[in-house]
Amino acid sequence: MDQGQINISWDDLTTRRVENRLREQQAVARNRAYSQLKDEALPQAAPARAKLWHNALVIATSFGLLGGLLAWLAQVGFTAMLPWFSATVLHYDPKAEARADELITSIQSIEAARDLGSQTQQQAQIAIEQIQASAQSNPYFAVKTDAGMSDARRQSAIERLHRRDKEQETLIQIIDFALFGLMISLCLAIAEPLSQHKTRDAIINGTAGAILGIVGGVAAAMLGAQLADGEIGARFAQGKWPIMFGTLGVFLGIASGLAVRNIKRLWIGLIGGLIGGVAGGMLIEPMHHFATTHNAWLVALLAIGGLAAAATGLLEQAAKAGWLKVSTGIIAGKQFILYRNPTYIGSAPDCQIYLFKDPKVGKRHAAIHLTPLGIEIEDLPLGIDTFVNGKAIKRSPLKNGDRIEIGSTQFVFQERRPKAG
Repeated sequence: MDQGQINISWDDLTTRRVENRLREQQAVARNRAYSQLKDEALPQAAPARAKLWHNALVIATSFGLLGGLLAWLAQVGFTAMLPWFSATVLHYDPKAEARADELITSIQSIEAARDLGSQTQQQAQIAIEQIQASAQSNPYFAVKTDAGMSDARRQSAIERLHRRDKEQETLIQIIDFALFGLMISLCLAIAEPLSQHKTRDAIINGTAGAILGIVGGVAAAMLGAQLADGEIGARFAQGKWPIMFGTLGVFLGIASGLAVRNIKRLWIGLIGGLIGGVAGGMLIEPMHHFATTHNAWLVALLAIGGLAAAATGLLEQAAKAGWLKVSTGIIAGKQFILYRNPTYIGSAPDCQIYLFKDPKVGKRHAAIHLTPLGIEIEDLPLGIDTFVNGKAIKRSPLKNGDRIEIGSTQFVFQERRPKAG
């Protein structure tokens, strides 16, 4: 038998094993070819115009505004179904006491007309019975017209009804604010991963952000209920909305910090969210003088989402120590602030800097290390070499202005305080 001959059966040709094997061999050959390229033979990426959409501040603010818009639409929808929800689910009528008082006044007028002879006894009785029949489901009417109750018991029963109504109002406000937090926090949490085409991270971050947004909405609504109570309510009457939305903003900021699992980012997000929440809350009362209730809430919610995102982004810009700016490649203009240690660069979606659709980039191509002495880049043994200022490196410290080439993408390293030399 000829040892140099390979026998392939028809079954082998009709299976995917042959095709998969050929692809593996092609990938190996391609990686070997890339590793043998000289510096001057490396393909050069054509400079691309920086896109506004790649600006982190623009992305975050846009998603914050989207969250505010969705929050407003959710409020409009909930308000539209509120009468049905209150009557069917909560068995609550916010105007029940006022209606009871009107019906009692009507009965007193009928009785006065009867006593003056304007109505017969029978006519008055029929009218009173009709009013009583229409008020059968009104608890305030039942208590206030119960002749067997003493004044003290009647007052106690009315106070219990007031407490129940307040609890129902608080529940409605909790739902309102939970919707606000859900929509705004969800949009803020998915902004960064979606801009980097990381669908899996967007789902994970979005879920965490939505949960924290709901928690923040509940906390803000419950705090608002406390601020509206008695002496405390009188003291904080003018500051109720800024305090409530500031509380919500804190949770929005925490959500963005937890998404990247970085304590510095968490504090920046928390402060930015607080600033945006307070600023948006301060707009609610003034806007009611210039617009309808729905439009006033629209402006306030857009401000909360947009300002929370913008404040966080501006604080990040002020606090960042080192970052990479993409100068060439399909995401030219985008900046990556270096929070994670290490920060991975590669073609795998779980990398913090995700370089997609580039066959020259390995799954984990390089790593950025934050060290006490500065920031360093390490080449990992996947894909072609990593280049700093045109030279292949294994591990190299970075200084302000260094050019990093990974596949078809070129970065410029920048830092807040460039090291001398």
